Amino acid sequence: MIKSGDKYSIVIILAISVAATLLGYVKADAQWEAEWQKTLEAGKKEAKVSVYVATMAPGVKRHAPIFKKQFGIDIDVTAGPGPTLLKKLRTEKAAGVHIVDVLIVGGEPAVNFKHMGGTEPMDNKLILPEVTNPKLWYTLDRLPWYDEAKHLFHIFAYPNRDIAINTDLVKPGEIQSWQDLLKPQYKGKIVWSDPSVAGSGFSGFSTNIINKVTDENFYRQLVATQDIVLSRNLRQMAEWLARGKYAVAVSIPGAPIADMLNAGAHIDYVSVKEGAYLSYAAGVIGMSARAPHPNAAKVFVNWLLSKEGQVFAQRTMKYHSARNDIPTEGDVHPKSMRVPGEKYFVAANTMEKWVLEDQRKYNALAKDIFGPLIGR
Repeated sequence: MIKSGDKYSIVIILAISVAATLLGYVKADAQWEAEWQKTLEAGKKEAKVSVYVATMAPGVKRHAPIFKKQFGIDIDVTAGPGPTLLKKLRTEKAAGVHIVDVLIVGGEPAVNFKHMGGTEPMDNKLILPEVTNPKLWYTLDRLPWYDEAKHLFHIFAYPNRDIAINTDLVKPGEIQSWQDLLKPQYKGKIVWSDPSVAGSGFSGFSTNIINKVTDENFYRQLVATQDIVLSRNLRQMAEWLARGKYAVAVSIPGAPIADMLNAGAHIDYVSVKEGAYLSYAAGVIGMSARAPHPNAAKVFVNWLLSKEGQVFAQRTMKYHSARNDIPTEGDVHPKSMRVPGEKYFVAANTMEKWVLEDQRKYNALAKDIFGPLIGR
């Protein structure tokens, strides 16, 4: 039995604990605000941030004057495809030249830049609470790091519903699983983004096998029995599907399908019971291990990962932001959005291992399986 004096003591202890907790939060707030202010001031003195960026480059260039007005820092954009930028970075590293502060490219060039010692951990450079709060990201209980060492961060996460149909030729509910593509009525009616080369077809093929959605035998059966047509022209594939030349198209990325949908084409994605895999596009960020403008780089990265920055990124690329508090209306086609209740998986548990080791193995397998169809 607790005596009245004991109750009084407990109340005092609880009050002190609550006060201490509150003070802790206040202190934490004061700490990040002081760090952010210090970083801003140092970033202004550095005057610019050098960003090597792939497909987002035009948008970053357009936004540069707004960023300069807001933070007093110029954005110096070096644009190009990811592999081209990686080649440039290798040349600079060999010459002992350090130009880049931030890299925004696809997963493969980002991992390779890290592997050659070009990046450093980024988790200790994220300052804003709205950036460091995992509940604001689709991952919920962690931040969406691309690698275990937390050098690379991905800002997009959109579902690849890899099977698209012409709704005049395929009735709703006819295709509910990948296995349904083996049905006789689809023989000669399927066009597929070529899995034997780097791109959406290879990504879908390898991701499905890794996650045991399908297996090698499934694809061998398709090649042997279904008269599949391979294509590397994604726009043409979407047009063929819209015109009804093919009833089913596999592994067309979101943009060509969205264009056809917006034009009123009778096509749609199919959600299969096995789920959809998430893509990151050319939205993987790394910070240079020898950044010439380290504070300006921190300002840029914290802004880009903030709600304001992610609204910009999503509006620029039309890909669903990895944040879950970003409005999508008018920016992302509903068919390219994550939706509650749908099953999702990622390409591989360790993206670094995937880029450096596993891709070669699955590329060889794809060429072996789809070889009879290549060039037809």
